Amino acid sequence: MLRSVELAVAEANAANAVPGWTIEVKAFDDSSDPEKGKAAAAAAIADGSVVAVVGSYNSGVAAAMLPVLSEAGLALVSPSNTLTSLTLGTDLADPSRQFTNYFRMVGADDKQGVFLAEQAIKAGFKTVAVVSETKAVSKGLADIFAASFVAKGGKVVVTEVVADGATDFAPVVATATAAKPDLVFFGGEYPVAATLRTQAFAAGLIVPVMGGDGIKDDALVGAAGEAAEGVLASTVGVPLEEFESARAFLAAYAAAGFTEPPSAYGPYAYDAANAIINLLPALLGNSMPDDIRVSLSKALMTVTFDGASGKVAFDQYGDTLYPVFTLYEVKAGVWVPAR
Repeated sequence: MLRSVELAVAEANAANAVPGWTIEVKAFDDSSDPEKGKAAAAAAIADGSVVAVVGSYNSGVAAAMLPVLSEAGLALVSPSNTLTSLTLGTDLADPSRQFTNYFRMVGADDKQGVFLAEQAIKAGFKTVAVVSETKAVSKGLADIFAASFVAKGGKVVVTEVVADGATDFAPVVATATAAKPDLVFFGGEYPVAATLRTQAFAAGLIVPVMGGDGIKDDALVGAAGEAAEGVLASTVGVPLEEFESARAFLAAYAAAGFTEPPSAYGPYAYDAANAIINLLPALLGNSMPDDIRVSLSKALMTVTFDGASGKVAFDQYGDTLYPVFTLYEVKAGVWVPAR
């Protein structure tokens, strides 16, 4: 994501997009650790030249950063957060905006969970064992999937919540095996998903495992080996090569000579940076206004443009107006779009 932001900034500077000003990228590494995220947020606030933040990758880190950033009015535009409560709160029947300085470029778990349930029903699965890690983003996705799966005619035969980072799934696998589900849904991250899949496979529970973007990683395939075959996972957007709107971004990224390829979140990070950059000419004068951070946070509500990731605009909660997901399946050791 960092390289994609750097590309957006380099292009803006080359085009003199903000006359009289040179934009710089200042990177803060939160290491997917909420406490380090809070420290990074404090460092960004202390630096008067920082007008907005693109990040963080991890929803739990964003949850820790937002109260700190909100007090300073410093906008956080995330290319990847999916935890629903960051924008809507915990009561989805009565949603309320949590942070006026927070915006996300991708669809949240309330929409991703529904998408996954739709795909499961479409594929013919009728019964499911639902397993999740404890953290909010994992359990939240699993709960939304389960509710939607039932609403669409499916049946949840097992519900289990395990500790974050769990390594022993023997009791869960035994319970699930006895229930004979058509599908195992896992809410969590890929290292734990790989362990669950491997242990279930070894115990004879060979029905597909499905999960959200947290499990869609090549490392799951490497860790689970042959057991990874048939695992299903969603991710935001569509495959980069199918993004008509991303062609110019991909060409520019390749021309920039970065050593690592853009991740699935690259176009979203690029667009997040441009959402900020596009507002700066109208907000900056010959000197930095004292209220630039608050003004920029308010102005982000008005953003609308066609970006590398597609149309960019936010609703009244700070969520994208244009969520898109794709379901992937592991076939012959490779993630491919499920057709």
